[in-house]
Amino acid sequence: MTRILLALVLLLGSALGWSLWSKSLSDARAVKAEAAVEQMAVLLERATAIVEVERARSAELAAIGARYEQEKQDAQAAADRVIADLRAGNLRLHQRWQDALATSELSATTAAAVIADARAQDRAESAGRIVRAAAECDAQVRGLQAVVRADRAEVNL
Repeated sequence: MTRILLALVLLLGSALGWSLWSKSLSDARAVKAEAAVEQMAVLLERATAIVEVERARSAELAAIGARYEQEKQDAQAAADRVIADLRAGNLRLHQRWQDALATSELSATTAAAVIADARAQDRAESAGRIVRAAAECDAQVRGLQAVVRADRAEVNL
């Protein structure tokens, strides 16, 4: 009977030991899982902040692009106004262009009236193209500078 009692005590001791070991293992796993959850929460928070910054930058770049496109349209409108004003006589060319006009007027007496009109129209269109090209270049420079400033903006995460 002592052997049975001894076996029973050993069996109960083993069961108790296994239960305690299992609980400590379970507790360790729970602590590990909690740490992993906290780490994932921090990573999620950082990822959310990064996405918000990227969305803000994307919106800023889209606004810069829209301003650039509008300025290109404004440049074309300015060129069209210059051409119209030159043709209507509301605007006069700089002296360098006036020299070309005077020369063409001298030779216009020998050339047909159609050729002289074509030259005057060409000068007006050339002036319009120059105005448009300059305005488009200015718009492009402003747009690129805005992109660089937006890109250099410091991000604090």
